[in-house]
Amino acid sequence: MLVGKNADPSASIKWDREPLLFEIWAFVDHEAYKGKERYWGRAQAVLKSQLVRAIEVELSVFTIDEAARFSQTNPWLAERYAGGIVLFDRAMDPPRNDEAKRAHDRIMAAVATLDEPQRIAFQRYRAYGLDLGRISRPLRTSEAEARMILAEAFGTLLAEIGNEARPRSLRSHLGNHPRHNLDLYHRPGDFDLLLAVTFYRRAVDHVGMMVETHARDRSSKVVQEAAYATEFVLKALLLHAGYCDDWNRRHIGLDLERALKHALANGLAPPSEELERLITPLSDYHRAGRRPDQARAVLTALPPAEIVETVATLVADVGAITGYAGLPGEELP
Repeated sequence: MLVGKNADPSASIKWDREPLLFEIWAFVDHEAYKGKERYWGRAQAVLKSQLVRAIEVELSVFTIDEAARFSQTNPWLAERYAGGIVLFDRAMDPPRNDEAKRAHDRIMAAVATLDEPQRIAFQRYRAYGLDLGRISRPLRTSEAEARMILAEAFGTLLAEIGNEARPRSLRSHLGNHPRHNLDLYHRPGDFDLLLAVTFYRRAVDHVGMMVETHARDRSSKVVQEAAYATEFVLKALLLHAGYCDDWNRRHIGLDLERALKHALANGLAPPSEELERLITPLSDYHRAGRRPDQARAVLTALPPAEIVETVATLVADVGAITGYAGLPGEELP
């Protein structure tokens, strides 16, 4: 909202060499408020889109409910508010149509079904974004555990809300309001960062099954679990490093050799001799469909006991890099 002299249509404006000063009031949700600097870009962009000249901005940020108190507590502020010009008001728009309202209601109903730690994590995320420090404090957990709980919350929500309410980004720009739009994520990249911890836990679970099948002397099953564990743990590292799941699907897929090359460029230590011997036949096996008869080439390169040790070490190394070490497996069905 533009207030003050330049919001008065009857006031004359002197255009000289000095930049014009515009007073902007921004009204924000108190739960989503992240500091005045967060809104500078939006205030300047809105004005510069209308004025092709140098400007200065004086920005004041209020919470949404303060506007209602102006008339009661400060008549001067109330007068300025009443005479202001709204420049950008999508931040407070509710769903605009029945279909959007139904989708919004489904999301809110799904949120209400979350267990307490997941609900707390999701509420903190809605308020502060992927600030793991703020999310972890009320949960009294580590940041890695907070990321895990938040990922579980999103998994539950995505299963409940249906494709028509499937989220994209909570705030693709500052104009979106966290309580009213239909997107769950603050930024598109948050999906990938949360998927990273899910993939790591999935790899941990496959390592557990790999150890169990080795104890039962089922060598072909050891190879299968090793392939899954390697895929998920390498992709977890890439997602943690800033890759996106779509890119991984298009450019890596089931190619474990290529995934390892990218992982080595993003913090993974040089592979051991055992991993170098394992990765090519394991990648070929994984890409070819993981049939039991195809496992022979992998077992020729490395015996089952060494496969178990090599892949478990790889998962532990990625856990140390990402901070996910110690998180439980995903408990796949």
